[in-house]
Amino acid sequence: MCPDVDMVLRTLGAHPELVRRRRSSALGVAEQAIAAGRSLLAPVVVTERFQVREFRHERLRVGHGHLSGPLVAEHLHAARCVVLAICSIGPALEEAASQCFAEDPALALGLDAFGSAAVDLLGQAMCQMVDERANAEGERTTVPLSPGLVGWPVASGQRQIFALLDAGPAGVRLTDGYMMLPKKSTSMAIGVGANVEHAGDSCDYCSMAATCRYREEHISHHG
Repeated sequence: MCPDVDMVLRTLGAHPELVRRRRSSALGVAEQAIAAGRSLLAPVVVTERFQVREFRHERLRVGHGHLSGPLVAEHLHAARCVVLAICSIGPALEEAASQCFAEDPALALGLDAFGSAAVDLLGQAMCQMVDERANAEGERTTVPLSPGLVGWPVASGQRQIFALLDAGPAGVRLTDGYMMLPKKSTSMAIGVGANVEHAGDSCDYCSMAATCRYREEHISHHG
């Protein structure tokens, strides 16, 4: 599960077709980053499925904790259960990017983009697995929700997920500012049930949705 050149270029903020047409140096940077970063990936996923015990006042009671907030209420209110996941590619790649920044900043940025794309792929694989199981059971899934989307602030969302899910096996921890370490990690909640709706895409609930230049490519890639 390794990002290709086009994924790395898009994550760098470049359009692959234009890069090739202009013979931009970004193409070489992306290729170099893939070659250097491939062996540094250590993907790991921690996940657990929780039965929904109660939904009341925008609060979903699951396991020994809860998930709450306007976005949670909008998408998860009809869920029979919720799948929580924390995905990470480990610390090695970001450490390599940091170490080479002074000597080769372009490669450092390329490695960072490669890492971000790799985490995105890992999250997609996780979502696909949840979708396939739900389909086999005659149920549906919601759009994956991550802390930081509009209606689910980072602080409250990360607190809720990490209180329910033991991130230790993934080697992921939260800082006092609710940032995940290693940084190339992501957390999510997916509702499962016969009556849930897969409304839109995660991009629809991002605070940058109206101005993001690469939203269309992101949605088509996730579709």
